Amino acid sequence: MNNFRVFLATSIFIMSSYFVFDLIFYGFDWLLLIVSLFGYVFAHYIWPPKHDNESNWYDLLEYVVELPFRILASIIRGLSGLIKNSDSSFDL
Repeated sequence: MNNFRVFLATSIFIMSSYFVFDLIFYGFDWLLLIVSLFGYVFAHYIWPPKHDNESNWYDLLEYVVELPFRILASIIRGLSGLIKNSDSSFDL
């Protein structure tokens, strides 16, 4: 079952990456952007949990598939930190 989840997560990652390259080279489309972002998040959540008997290729593939989700999560955390720490009063 873990091999199927890895295959599915990798396939969704490749499809989402194609959508991002399509956005860059053939014109912007909001639907493709949203689908690619959801694809990266979905690939992160269907990736199987880590086991001790994994090979280096498996770890490398996991890092590549998880990288867009980590970037998205850090951007959202950074923006929420800016909003949370902002002062609501204006000093002139």
